[in-house]
Amino acid sequence: MAVEWFYFALLSSVLISGVNIIDKILISDYKIPPLVYVLVISATSLMPLVTLAFFHLTPLPLGILAFTILVGFVRIYYTLPYFKALMVEEVSRVIPLLQLTPVFVLILSSVVLHEALRPQDYVAFGLLVLGGTLFAIRLTKGIRISLAFYLMILASFLLALYSVALKYLFSVQDFYTIFIWVQIAGFITFFQFIPFRPFRSSLVTTYKITSRQIGIIIVAEQAVAYVSVFAYNYAIAHGPITLISSVGATQPLFVLLFATILSYRFPRVLREELTRMDVALKVLGLIAIFAGTYLIQFFGVSAM
Repeated sequence: MAVEWFYFALLSSVLISGVNIIDKILISDYKIPPLVYVLVISATSLMPLVTLAFFHLTPLPLGILAFTILVGFVRIYYTLPYFKALMVEEVSRVIPLLQLTPVFVLILSSVVLHEALRPQDYVAFGLLVLGGTLFAIRLTKGIRISLAFYLMILASFLLALYSVALKYLFSVQDFYTIFIWVQIAGFITFFQFIPFRPFRSSLVTTYKITSRQIGIIIVAEQAVAYVSVFAYNYAIAHGPITLISSVGATQPLFVLLFATILSYRFPRVLREELTRMDVALKVLGLIAIFAGTYLIQFFGVSAM
């Protein structure tokens, strides 16, 4: 029988898959710039503070507080290469590349959390990289690796850094306090970007051309995203980080399913390459990702 953290990790994966689809539609079809999306995420980071009426924060030592704020910054920073990747590639090709995250989690956890890498972990590493590469390959005008591949390597590393750091923080302080302070730090990140003219210009331009309906969609999407963030954080606080990150391998499956249905029923809303070769590469990529995840989940790292 699966333990509680597994269901929270799986819930997070399902919800964020839907958010990924909406991200792609808004960025590609409604021309919402990635810079603006990063600012929106930062500005809406205070959403979870509505729960302060029901819970209370535990005072944090200054060192832990400073580290928590840095972790909150990383949570926002990782989204920038992710949104850039969505600009240049299909969502069903971008999201599987996040499965490089468990690879970085394995490496970081072996150093920070003192988990030992075993031979099967290196095999899993190869399978995850292979799966991500298969999703990134385009066969037009010869085989080439999409720019999204390199952007998502950076995004995956930052997400892994965020996840491992969270696991450490949850091991030394209570869940709710850390969760709220990470969100506050995300809001502070908004003011780090504002001094830069490209961010301000993109924000003002987008505000002028964006309808109220699109604004409501973005806010609703961010609310769903924060339920996903909470579920992911809760899973990290109560389960092994290497296994939790590997549960994310279900995310490409949900994204591929949602994207295929939408592109088939509403091709003007979302466009996906559905040639036999594209589908074959994606299926092979999924098989490699699930195989690598299986090795991590059932033959995972051991404590030193």
